[in-house]
Amino acid sequence: MIRLLIADDEKTIRETICSIIDWKSLGIEVVGLCKNGLEAYDAILDEYPDIVLTDIRMPKLSGLELIKKITQNHDHIQFIIMSGYNEFSYAREAMHYGIKHYILKPCSETEIIEAVKDCIKEYYRSLSIEKLQKSTFLSEEKLMFNILFQTFSSNQDLIMLPGIFESYIDFYHTSYQLYHIFFLEEYVVQSCIEKICCLFRDHSVPFSFSFIYVKNTLIFFYIDTGKNYASLDNALNNLFQSSDYSLCTFQRDSFPSLLAMLEILYKKVKRFETIYLYSGAQCTIICNYDFMFQQLADISDKLLQVQSESSRRELINELKKLLSSVKDINLLRSMINSLVVKAAQSSTSCSPNEITDIIQFVNTITVNSEICNFIFDKLDSLFSIDLVNQKKYKPFIQEILNYTNAHISDPNLTLKWIVENHLYMNVDYVSRQFVLQTGQKFSSYLNEIRIKKAKQLLISCDSEKIYHVAEQVGCGNNPQYFSHLFKKYTKLTPKEYIAKMKTSLNHDI
Repeated sequence: MIRLLIADDEKTIRETICSIIDWKSLGIEVVGLCKNGLEAYDAILDEYPDIVLTDIRMPKLSGLELIKKITQNHDHIQFIIMSGYNEFSYAREAMHYGIKHYILKPCSETEIIEAVKDCIKEYYRSLSIEKLQKSTFLSEEKLMFNILFQTFSSNQDLIMLPGIFESYIDFYHTSYQLYHIFFLEEYVVQSCIEKICCLFRDHSVPFSFSFIYVKNTLIFFYIDTGKNYASLDNALNNLFQSSDYSLCTFQRDSFPSLLAMLEILYKKVKRFETIYLYSGAQCTIICNYDFMFQQLADISDKLLQVQSESSRRELINELKKLLSSVKDINLLRSMINSLVVKAAQSSTSCSPNEITDIIQFVNTITVNSEICNFIFDKLDSLFSIDLVNQKKYKPFIQEILNYTNAHISDPNLTLKWIVENHLYMNVDYVSRQFVLQTGQKFSSYLNEIRIKKAKQLLISCDSEKIYHVAEQVGCGNNPQYFSHLFKKYTKLTPKEYIAKMKTSLNHDI
């Protein structure tokens, strides 16, 4: 769902806007109600909304100041301004920042809804294929292949899939379109797939190119960008006019999330004895691999809890025997991908980049024995007793902390930017993990270390040079914002803090 944040210093207005409109029917989740600009800024850092509905005049940070700070961060957030002041200067400055919607108070429910609908349309138009198909440790084709392979080749509960892959793909919020092509003979499946791939490229539709074939039915899906797919449906209809596909019909269904779609697919496809999974020109036949995946899960779970070295060594040998017995190379790769990701999420031994390198390399090896030899060398480090028992932050959380401390002077620093441009992971997953492991939201952590550094700098600073400190701790050229932030955490303004510290030092001398 699209995320909306509402900011207004009048409690009645912000709460009325939140409650009077059926946001869920518009596909919108309200992620925050803020009473001032400073609170809204922190909420944006933590909740990364897609749309912000904000009053123009608020304490601590005005709507325009808020917009200025956020647009500098290139976060593609769309703003709707509400104002009771019918002055052209505000509208003109708002347009300077690309704001298209400027609503005068008092405004009606209809005006707000129409403005939000326009923002929703713009949101979908701005989505690029690169962003939708962005994946770290695998190309989306390989990523989706592994998800489908694990879905249909094991009896593992589907709710476990996000635990393995959620850091790389969204399972809950991104909607999908699912196609069934019926009455397709097996001998023309490959040629049909090639033609469908061409159609999707011609229509610039983001597509994973993973296909499922069971009982004369070809199934495929893609991320829903909110486009009108009538032309694509027509193109498929034209394709099925040819003699090879003359008996074919198709059906398209919408799903609100990847997990919801997989749950339906699992029920429909799992009942077949043989499942053909296509990735590009390669076809993998899925039979009953449930037992092997269950064994893998059992051994890896025990390895993550083992206390003695002798027991660990026995489990490692058991794991090696299991992997060595796998004949199908795609099954072997999928098992190793699952194993490595699971181990990495439970220890601090490997960073996300190292996990990326391991899985990418495994997918380039074409001989089973070479894959096994490579991963066997990694098992000791992945399942080390010392590393398993450590209570440190997960490696990607530690990377965030390190990066934040090293770039504290950057006024555009946000968790969303770090995750998407430095870690290349799923923002929702990392945000939840950050709170679980550190006990606080990223904005609070960021503000705390900014204030800590500011205190150190202010001790040797004259009150006339406070703006230098503001720049060094990431508040840019906005001393007023720095002053509000500093007082929020210390109950003193920067000038009062300088005076207090100098008095204290003089007293000590």
